[in-house]
Amino acid sequence: MSDCCTRPAEKPALERSSDRCPSCGTKGVTVDPITLKALLTGEGLRRGVPPSPRFCATVGCPVVYFDNASAVTFDESVLIVRVSAKHPEDLRLPVCYCFSVTPETIRAEVEATGRSTASADIAREVKAGRCACEFKNPKGSCCLGDVTRVESAIVERVAMVR
Repeated sequence: MSDCCTRPAEKPALERSSDRCPSCGTKGVTVDPITLKALLTGEGLRRGVPPSPRFCATVGCPVVYFDNASAVTFDESVLIVRVSAKHPEDLRLPVCYCFSVTPETIRAEVEATGRSTASADIAREVKAGRCACEFKNPKGSCCLGDVTRVESAIVERVAMVR
């Protein structure tokens, strides 16, 4: 007997555990609710800030923050900033939201001087207590690792061109 009339097997649903993005299934990083309070627009805030939000950094996924327990998600339309993790090709978006360091500013410094001081400058500011990552960085955490990674990649790319 032919199987032509049977329903195709359903694709398994994305894992819906509390730590997985409901849109892409990637494990989200826990952020403090204060990050959402600082970065959501009025419309976003009116939806309610969940007690245990998570950040999804997956490029191409529309969800930025989610909380599966309260079935709430937030995309960039309800944020006051664009999220550089969602748009790695946009070199004008901050990799450091506190001190407005972008891949473009790092590249300009490297092209002009052969090196970048961005990570050292930011480390000095962090040590002095002048950062506000939990309020300004959509990831809700220190950007220094991201800055160092971007800085290294740009230094390497510029060196290859020379």
